[in-house]
This record gives sequence, structure tokens and C-alpha cells, in this order.
Amino acid sequence: MRKTLISTILVLALFIGALPASAAVKENKVVWLGNYEETAWKGVNLSIVDGKTNVTKRIYKDQAFYPTLVGDWIYFLKQEPESEVIMGHIVKVKTDGSQLTEVTKKNTYSGFTIEGKVIYFGGYDKDYNQQIGTMNLDGTGEKIILPKLSFWSYVVGKGYVFYVDTQSGDSLLYRMRLDGSAKSKLSTKAVQSRDGGYSLFGNTLYYSEEAGDGKTSKWYLQDVSGTNKKAFTSKGTVTPIGYQNKQFFFEETIVTNSKTVRTLTQINRDGTQNKTVATLAEGDRFIGELGTTFVYKTTSGKVYQIGQDGKVTQAAK
Repeated sequence: MRKTLISTILVLALFIGALPASAAVKENKVVWLGNYEETAWKGVNLSIVDGKTNVTKRIYKDQAFYPTLVGDWIYFLKQEPESEVIMGHIVKVKTDGSQLTEVTKKNTYSGFTIEGKVIYFGGYDKDYNQQIGTMNLDGTGEKIILPKLSFWSYVVGKGYVFYVDTQSGDSLLYRMRLDGSAKSKLSTKAVQSRDGGYSLFGNTLYYSEEAGDGKTSKWYLQDVSGTNKKAFTSKGTVTPIGYQNKQFFFEETIVTNSKTVRTLTQINRDGTQNKTVATLAEGDRFIGELGTTFVYKTTSGKVYQIGQDGKVTQAAK
């Protein structure tokens, strides 16, 4: 199998932007991926955020992507060890770490998301063309709906594919239906094809346009239907976090006189009333949402919550 054909930049390709930090949440459970530098947390981790002990356990210790909670199962992409790009089997495991089961028989999948009882997946055909398809939760009924894609950076959700045209020199953001129809241009300037350039939060799309020439980038919120587009500004850089009750939450990083300050910030859906929720400690990392709170992990592995009012809830012990 020719696993080095695709550029290694595809390791950073997007499939779903609905949950930053590769996190999935259900009830008081948050599933998240360890960073490369977090040797003790490499793979898939499950945090039980009860406000008492906030216990975290390692569910899968090897390289994985896109953890998603479905009932008592955690679905994720099990990385093919010999591949230089994101590619492997879609598997599932019980939340207690038992019954690791392959959902797919092939190892040519590059990402997936789950809506209801349907898995939307990305992957490669026998000639390493990228493609998008669907299957049932048990891996049956696989169907390719968009073959031989001309782009590699995309987000699937709510009946649409949002993608950056990486084949052209403009790198504009587009939207089309899952059958390839109704293609429309969303941005007027280049959108970053990775690292948070665009994300989907339910029915709301976030994206940033690169200004170039040292000018400030512009950030936008827009309904997936293409309507209700609103702009907002920042004095620094923006990392999208979540969307709740018509409020958009993001991390804002501002550097002043060689001092870096990172905050959890909220703004109204209409782009007004920018408000700092909390100042974040160096190294603390967002791992998921729980109800109306945002769950973070410290460099020492402790898990805590930040409320929309800025209240921080640590474990009791």
C-alpha cells in the first residue's frame, strides 16, 4: 500500500470542527486526546467530571483521532502505525476500556463524525483519491457519496460539506450539499485550511479570513444556511471553543510587551459585547464542554471547570 503518496501536511487535515481539542462529551463524561508532548496521556482519555475527584483514566494508549461518545461506547480512529498521514480503522470501545471492536474492516479512513445513527466518514480509494461516505454505527451499509475530492480540508455536518479550495491559490471557503450540489462561496479572502481556520458548532459556522500585509484578520459567524453573517474583531489571535445560548466562546491570545495573556472570551452571536470570562494559566488546555461549563486540564493533569460567569470549580480533593 503506497502510504507516503499524500503530503504529510494532511496529518493536520480537518474532518469535523464541531468539538475543538478533539473532545467528546456526554453527561459528566469528557473524552479527549493527549497532545504529542503528553506522554502519560497519549491516546484516548476519559475524564469523569463530578466536582469531587474528577478522575481521568486512559482508555486507549496508542495514537488515535476523533473520539466520539455514543451511549456507553467511545468511537475513534485507530491510527495505522506505518502511515505518515491520518489513516486507519474506525473502532469503538466501552467507556470502561473493554471490548475494543473494529467497526470497519479496512484501514483507509481519515476521519469521521456521527449524527444520530449515521457515521459520515472521510477516506481514500484504492488510488489514494480522497472521498466522503456514510455507514451505519456497526459499519454496515457503507456508501460513497462524494468520490475523488479535489480538496483535503473539509468539515461535514448538517447536510453540508464546508471546505477550503486547496487546489486553487485563493484558498476560499465553500459550502455544498452532500450530493455535491448547490456549491456556494462563503469567504471573500483566504481561510486557513487547518489549525482552527474554520469550525462548525451545530447550525453555526465560524471562520476567519486572512487579511495579509500585516493587517488584522477578520472573524465571522454564519448560519449553515448561509444567512445571518456577523463579523467580530480581536486584538490578538482567536481559537474557537464553543457556542451556547447565542453566545460564541473562544480563547483569545494577546501579546503585549513580550507578555502573553490568554483568556476565555465570549461574544454575542451578533458580534457585540465582547467579554472576558476568565484568564487562563499557561499550559492549561481546553478538553470539552459539560453543560454550560468549559472543562480544562492543567499541565499536572488536574481537571477543572469554568462557568459562563467565570467561576472556576476545582475538584474537592
